[in-house]
Amino acid sequence: MPTVSPAQTLAQLRVVVTRPAHQAAHLCDLIEQAGGIATRHPVIEIAAPSNIQAAQEKLGRLKNFSIAIFTSVNAVEWLFKLAPQPFIWPANLQVAAIGKRTASALKSHRIDVNIIPADGFNSESLLQTEVMSSISNRQIAIFKGEGGRALLTPALTQLGASVEEIDLYQRKRPNDGLRNIQQAGKSGNIDLIIVTSNEGLQNLFEMATENEREWLRSTPLAVISERSAQLARSLGFDHEPIVASEASDEGLLASIEQWYADRFRRGVQQGSDHDAGK
Repeated sequence: MPTVSPAQTLAQLRVVVTRPAHQAAHLCDLIEQAGGIATRHPVIEIAAPSNIQAAQEKLGRLKNFSIAIFTSVNAVEWLFKLAPQPFIWPANLQVAAIGKRTASALKSHRIDVNIIPADGFNSESLLQTEVMSSISNRQIAIFKGEGGRALLTPALTQLGASVEEIDLYQRKRPNDGLRNIQQAGKSGNIDLIIVTSNEGLQNLFEMATENEREWLRSTPLAVISERSAQLARSLGFDHEPIVASEASDEGLLASIEQWYADRFRRGVQQGSDHDAGK
């Protein structure tokens, strides 16, 4: 195993990044800056919503809402693809963002983010904010993809809000299988697979043939949350998943660096034990 230096914390670690193609660059850059080797293999494709007309009709009524919640970077990007032009964000509409990257995407479009969880980067954290504790009778729009995790709408409705979901995109499973990355893995050219959502993990598993699943389950896996780790366990992955220290690219990198350093130390210790037994 290569020597790990502070500047090369992932020295020669070969990592498969499964994010959608247009969203993988930042994580791949972090891996490569740390000395790793990143291979892209998307397990989710992002496309227009199945009902574009319905989404655009709801976007035409934005001024009727008092709070807008963006659940992902994709929701931000597709807002500007589908909104009527010229598009002006209503001045009185408060904005909540789930995740640092979502907040950054909004700011890049000159939309101020008023509500950001102090701790955490998920729906649960957003629900704990002070604003969300007093939303009775307020009109809330949730910008999201079709399907996805059903937590915010029932929780906000129970708190007395009137909630409308605006589906701005849909996620699809690619037609490609895992043949190429399985061959690379069997030849020793893959050390780790990163998956950043439960849907992505389910797609990865379903993209594999029965024979490929045996290899897939034996490959170390890094995930974005404990929920994804639980799914990996239920799918029969052999190794305990590496869980991001926070739901961000930086959180993933930090946890992978710690795992790799521990792996290196174990290798050194095993070598010392072997030498001592000679």
